[in-house]
Amino acid sequence: MDRRLALAAILAVPVLYAVNVWLSGRVQPLVAAGLGLVAYWIFLGTALSRIDRDFLYDLLPLQSPGRPINLALALPVILVGAATFRILGSVILPPHVILAAAMAALLHALLEEMFWRGALIPSAGDRPAALALLLYWIFHAAWLGLAPLEVGVGPALLVLGPLALGGAWTAARLASGTLGSGIMAHASFNLFAFVAIAALAQPAA
Repeated sequence: MDRRLALAAILAVPVLYAVNVWLSGRVQPLVAAGLGLVAYWIFLGTALSRIDRDFLYDLLPLQSPGRPINLALALPVILVGAATFRILGSVILPPHVILAAAMAALLHALLEEMFWRGALIPSAGDRPAALALLLYWIFHAAWLGLAPLEVGVGPALLVLGPLALGGAWTAARLASGTLGSGIMAHASFNLFAFVAIAALAQPAA
């Protein structure tokens, strides 16, 4: 594990928590969550800017991690996708909102996978990957600083979700040696989740 990045992530937990608390006291919960994400992306982007680009590019190719892990990657996407399409059956979102959700989903997936399952574990051995996954789970405690979202999604879900999803994405990194399959599954899940949240946040007609 890259100890410098691990230390930076640990130190960032209370900082992001404080930022989320501050934002939640000044803007609506959904806006606070969005701005908190931007702060998180800035942290990840800053950390990744110090990593060798060739190393990161070499991690991007799509390599299959095997059928069982592919199933573990696909199942959450299918479930959240089905729920999202059901929500969209009664809510119409403007195209620009869906486009924004897609861009945010891809950016979030790229940054998270490249940091937590890429730069943080230069050699994808079982032990460093397990430590990186543990740190990934711990880091999400920062989202407890957010006020509950007005769409039926509270901060606790933002912490519990990675417990299930992060394991599958880490397994994909270990089995394939690259981040491609994890990025694809992560971005797909994010897209449906972000669109669902945006739809649920629409004011009632």
